[in-house]
Amino acid sequence: MTNTQVGGSRTLGRGLEVLKALSHAPDGATVAGLSKRTGLDRAVLYRLLDTLCAEGFAVRDSDTRKFHLGVSLIELGIRATRQLDVRRYALPGMRSLMEQSHEAVCLAVQDRRDVVVVDRVEPRGLSVRVHYPVGTRHPLTSGAHGRALLSQLEPEARRDLGASPELSAELETSRTRGYALSIDEIDRGVVGVAAPIVGRRGKPVASIGIVAPSLRLRDPAKLGPRVRALAMEVSRRLVHPPVPVG
Repeated sequence: MTNTQVGGSRTLGRGLEVLKALSHAPDGATVAGLSKRTGLDRAVLYRLLDTLCAEGFAVRDSDTRKFHLGVSLIELGIRATRQLDVRRYALPGMRSLMEQSHEAVCLAVQDRRDVVVVDRVEPRGLSVRVHYPVGTRHPLTSGAHGRALLSQLEPEARRDLGASPELSAELETSRTRGYALSIDEIDRGVVGVAAPIVGRRGKPVASIGIVAPSLRLRDPAKLGPRVRALAMEVSRRLVHPPVPVG
């Protein structure tokens, strides 16, 4: 690898560090704050931020002088989501399950050691909503969506991703029944039921399921068979895509 390649990789890595730091600053961040969070020199930060702002990935508020994430990231996120075949195949079923359960239905995928919500549908007029929006990220070892994905992995892979012996035993139960449950894990008073969507070679590619207030959904296991059936249908469509007509 040449010095130019090494330098380019380092610059890219630093730029990504800055974007991640901005993602954790909903009210914006000053250069001083970014320097403290990333450990980067202010002069380096100014150069990186100039480039990020020029490309629309960051923006600076003229009044507060704080930096925020830019609209270009939203565009990239939308395009990335649209490229997920699983989202396209899952959406009709998600809407149907939402109408049957009258609760929010979410689709999530694995990103390294985390699960990330990539789509969500919910009925109108809910008096109480669960805060589990698109973009939510948390460890695979917590929540029904994460555990649904983990349940399809081999024991060694589960351990590598942080599953304890106790959790591994629970994951085997989830794998056998075809869906995972969670109570008061992602947030207090929230329950979840999710099932894995598998692609070719039986590998998990996503999880689909319901998140709801525990006061409204006192027994999430009752919806387990419906969630499992939806996950199986989406899995089938992924492995055997429908042939376009015309």
